[in-house]
Amino acid sequence: MFETINYQDLFVELSLDPIAKSGNLVCPFCGERAFTPYDNGQVHCHACSWHGNAIMLWAKVKGIDNKTAYAELAELYKLNRIKAKKRTRSEALKSLANDLDFLAWARLYFAFYKSDRISPARLQEASGYSRSHFTKVMNGQFDKVSRKAWDEIVLLLKQSINPDELRKDMGMKSGYWKERIQQDAVLKECVSKFQ
Repeated sequence: MFETINYQDLFVELSLDPIAKSGNLVCPFCGERAFTPYDNGQVHCHACSWHGNAIMLWAKVKGIDNKTAYAELAELYKLNRIKAKKRTRSEALKSLANDLDFLAWARLYFAFYKSDRISPARLQEASGYSRSHFTKVMNGQFDKVSRKAWDEIVLLLKQSINPDELRKDMGMKSGYWKERIQQDAVLKECVSKFQ
């Protein structure tokens, strides 16, 4: 969602000059008209070399952390105060492919950690959508739900799940479980069944 954000809408919300000239906005940090938004959602000021994305920009201008900025931007997006710019077919295809890849990791996350971290039922409840809608999105059935439901559920999952943590833990192979068994009394007790 934030890869395709309309930076002019974002600048309006931040009370910054939203007028673009030759594709450049006025940089909120150095004041030069050298702030260039790119198609991948990144922005770069060619005067002061500030580089980042919508979340980082919102956080820096507002003086808040990235997690809070992400939540505030998501709310503005829901209220339709910040819009996504129209995507090309190839951009839409790439975004959908990225969502589907993330959802595959999300399903693996829930299978690997069980309910040790966070359960799908809790996230489904937090989403405000029915179990049916939530499950369809989790299973990548984009043709069975609205675009709004898709975006909001995927956004909630991205805020809640860290696939990099999963990749790291899975990369440990049995070392992950050996470490867990040492820390978990129930698992320690179960080891005797396997002796």
